[in-house]
Amino acid sequence: LNSDDIIHQLLSEDKTTIDQIVDLLGPSILADGKIDRKKVAAIVFSDPQKLKALEGILHPKLFHAIWQEHKRVLKDGNYRLFSVEMPLIQEIGKEKDFDFVIAVICDEGQAIARSHFSKEDYKRRMNNQWPIEKKAEFADYVIVNNGSIKELEKHVLDLIETLTK
Repeated sequence: LNSDDIIHQLLSEDKTTIDQIVDLLGPSILADGKIDRKKVAAIVFSDPQKLKALEGILHPKLFHAIWQEHKRVLKDGNYRLFSVEMPLIQEIGKEKDFDFVIAVICDEGQAIARSHFSKEDYKRRMNNQWPIEKKAEFADYVIVNNGSIKELEKHVLDLIETLTK
């Protein structure tokens, strides 16, 4: 389950969420009646108070969606693992709500090259996150992702095997 996908869905489909965010950040964040995530990012990543307020709107809805999906998967009974991709799990203090945390890390040059952000935007976003070394230190498992997709797949499959023994 990808937390960014849930957030994107909330920003594009949930009228209550959209209205709350427009109330918080102003109508300038709208483009053709929809929230422009780049405009939102430009505001909140340069204003810690607005970022905190935005997280106060989004995080409860995000976790509600995660737990709803978790209940559905448990009821289904066909899965051995339930994973949530959530970059800020440690920073927001929610890691204890999960059985374990896996940090997938790579060097900064790789991360910038793989992102769809400019170097400046990447650094502004990362200023709101723990350094990668700290994420790794406090994670239960660490996957180093400086290689190819094939290498990453092998690391992930090895970890899944470890976790499901």
